[in-house]
Amino acid sequence: MGVIHNIKPISFSKSFSAIVFMAAFIFSSSLQAQTDSLQAQPDFRAISILPFFTDLVEEEGVPPARRELRMREIAVENMLGIQWAAERLRLEGYNIELCFFDEVADSLGHTHWDIEDIYESDVVFGPLQLSPISLSRRIIERTGAEHILLTPVPDEFLRGSDAIRTVIPSEIYAVDVMARDIALKHSQDHVIFVMAGGSNVELEERFLDVFNRELQADTVYADSLAFDTVIASRNSIGSLAEKIDFYKRNVVVSVAGRASRSMLSNLQMAVQVNDSTEIFVYTHPELQDLGFIDVKFLERTRATLPVSEVINWSDSSTNAAIKVFRDKFNTHPSKYSIRSHDAFVDAFLRKMERNLGQMDFSVLPTPIATEYDWVAVDKFAGYVNKYWKLDTFYKRKWCNSDSVPTLHDFIEPQLDEEGFYIKPN
Repeated sequence: MGVIHNIKPISFSKSFSAIVFMAAFIFSSSLQAQTDSLQAQPDFRAISILPFFTDLVEEEGVPPARRELRMREIAVENMLGIQWAAERLRLEGYNIELCFFDEVADSLGHTHWDIEDIYESDVVFGPLQLSPISLSRRIIERTGAEHILLTPVPDEFLRGSDAIRTVIPSEIYAVDVMARDIALKHSQDHVIFVMAGGSNVELEERFLDVFNRELQADTVYADSLAFDTVIASRNSIGSLAEKIDFYKRNVVVSVAGRASRSMLSNLQMAVQVNDSTEIFVYTHPELQDLGFIDVKFLERTRATLPVSEVINWSDSSTNAAIKVFRDKFNTHPSKYSIRSHDAFVDAFLRKMERNLGQMDFSVLPTPIATEYDWVAVDKFAGYVNKYWKLDTFYKRKWCNSDSVPTLHDFIEPQLDEEGFYIKPN
């Protein structure tokens, strides 16, 4: 039977998250009596250290602590995802023990947990904030528990311990997938790489390195002028409009995300102005979340981008799993709930594989949206998830790029005597 305990009640402000958290607390309390009667060791013991801000006090007339309240909501959503995963495993007959602690110190600077609280645990999830991660990672390492981070962190946080994993797919490997696909499919087209600089420098350098390595040594492309770079910024596309060539198939590439939304908006306009030119676009996965991106732009350019954490709604087991969440919490799981759920069942499966070897675990609950392809960032270092695939916008929807028909050979356009484009027969 699944067991959830050690959840401290929190006084919340008037918000939906308060209702959700208290509902979860009532559920866990109902299982406390069962905890006391259970003598057997749990099959899986998980600790979660999340920013619940239990000591946060909201005073009337004082502006709300928006950051703290939002972090609390995210913590609650992650907690619900972990409880959801535990419930699915409980329904399969496993004894799961959960403990939740606040990562935020009290007003005197005292933490809400110490090393004794996490001894003999299989896994520790969190903290979510960089400062508590810095303070806790060596303590957690000494317990021998696997340490799973639910937030992106610099690689430095992962060095020196192979027990740490961060579940957010690494953008470096998203760039690798893009670069390989472009080198494979567009080695003789006109590739224009728009470099926004700033926080994108590492990704841009990675793209250039992988792209150059992937090109075939004997291709005519290597000695041609079919590759251009454009020095842009987070607000400007630089000389992109001048680089687009009417007589070639143009492949515009940018690895900049939502922080460069103004640049991406200008890129869209530059492409739309060249409505008689063949242009395809590869870009950052965050483009899907930008509301100003036009469907006609996506369709015309066969916009292609790396994706991860995708829910397959046509899968019956996925819908059954989400029904468990809806029945339990009377709401739909957020992206944070899904992410923590997936990380939990992945950690449980890896423990089973370590203990029992390569057996058929297909009957166990599986992740809802995430596939994991773990890789160490260095020798004797922690792991990141490098799984990405490419999606292309085709026939008014996002499709797996491998399912989209390949492009025909490029036909150089012809102009009439007055300079107008002549459509081929």
